[in-house]
Amino acid sequence: MNRARGAAVIFGFGKKEVPREPEKQNKKPEKLRVPRGIPECEKLVRDLFGNSSDIVINRFETEREDALLVYIDGLADKGMIQSGIISPLKSKNFGGNPVNSFKAVFTVTDDMHVFTEKVLEGYTALFYGNSARAFLFEMRGWEHRTIEEPAGEATIRGAKEGFVEDLRTNTAMIRRRIRTPELRLEEFSIGRQTRTIVVLVYIEGIVNKEVLEELRARIKDISTDAVFETGQIEQLIEKNTFSPVSGIGLTQRPDTLAQKILNGRIAVLVDGTPHVLTVPELFMDNFATSDDYYNRTLYVNIVRILRGISLFFTTIIPGLAIAILTYNQEMLPSTFLTTIISSSVRTPMPFSFEILLLIVIFELIKEGTARLPKMIGSTVSIIGSLIIGEAAINAGIVSAPSVIIVVMAALASFTLPSLTEFVLIYRTLFWFLGSVMGTIGISAGLVIMITQIASQESFGRPILSSFSKNEMKDLILRFPLKALKFRPTSIARENVRKKR
Repeated sequence: MNRARGAAVIFGFGKKEVPREPEKQNKKPEKLRVPRGIPECEKLVRDLFGNSSDIVINRFETEREDALLVYIDGLADKGMIQSGIISPLKSKNFGGNPVNSFKAVFTVTDDMHVFTEKVLEGYTALFYGNSARAFLFEMRGWEHRTIEEPAGEATIRGAKEGFVEDLRTNTAMIRRRIRTPELRLEEFSIGRQTRTIVVLVYIEGIVNKEVLEELRARIKDISTDAVFETGQIEQLIEKNTFSPVSGIGLTQRPDTLAQKILNGRIAVLVDGTPHVLTVPELFMDNFATSDDYYNRTLYVNIVRILRGISLFFTTIIPGLAIAILTYNQEMLPSTFLTTIISSSVRTPMPFSFEILLLIVIFELIKEGTARLPKMIGSTVSIIGSLIIGEAAINAGIVSAPSVIIVVMAALASFTLPSLTEFVLIYRTLFWFLGSVMGTIGISAGLVIMITQIASQESFGRPILSSFSKNEMKDLILRFPLKALKFRPTSIARENVRKKR
């Protein structure tokens, strides 16, 4: 019996005991007080950090007492440390009271755990004499990428800047655009090992409090060792893990984010990444860009209609073409049908497999060039597609109509970068249904897609809830800016009027 149970556990058929984590991991460590005396402080600091080569522990003498300086090389600004801490303490005018001598803002703690957390965040710590306290200075300074326009969200009009990997630079860009005291920034520390800083940004009095409480609860429930990117946060706080639509927005543009915050959304910033999440995100938000509010109304409406057509074309047309040419050829004019059939005579594969082969090749090119340098990647993607397409047609492997359909579907997908995953999943579904069931399968696929989208929620808000009376003025078409007097009521519940 024991042997059978052991085999069942090994092959996954039985219940496998999962080792329980000690309860101490979920509890805050007991307070460890700062010892009196510099030798004791130095010994404790070395015990805490071990022999890490980047931990700078500098013991020096002042006119009155010994002092101990602790910081991480590469995270702290040495120039500020010298001018704001060391020089005042070594000055001949130093009176013995360090509090009155520092030329920098600081906080004080008597807890070594707080000291450790702050030093790991880039703070500089100072122990002085027998004070049994640690002075903490925010003298952080490290190299970071300069502000530039995000490649994936280039705009014709508007600011040419995007978020960077430094959290405080990003929050400053938001503050520059939303200069109201009601703008709130809430900070969380996520990850037992990384202790990554996560910040929620919203406007008090506009944000939906139910959504805010739900988001806070989900973030507090995150239990993991490490967080490095907003993509991890997105997957950890979403409920429908396998849904093609997440209900969580993503942007790298400060102006786009500011508009969303002003409409009642909440931004989620993570230290170390330029990508920012926004919640709640509705389905129709994928068809709007920041350019839509900088350009004239007529032009914007034409572009939005083109985006809607692009979604239909890139998702459904490949499968629909297979369904018509395989099962329902009577739906096409005879001249058009004759042209397509004559070009497909020499090809050895069925039309559905031609489409599948070309889709796979296109995805391989796109995935491969995404990791190449920018200039090389764009060249390889264009030339590679042309050469492969031309060679495949000349060799008789695929027909010209199949190449045209896949290329047009690929170009249409570029107009909706935020729906890349959605498009790929449903394009594959429609290909399968069109190949197996024809137009009936395409109809079934449409029912599946619409049902899935309609049943999806984003933090308690249906992602199709934007189809309401007040929001129709900025939904499929955009009315003139003078007519947009209300925030989306499906998101903001307070202070919904933004124009008088």
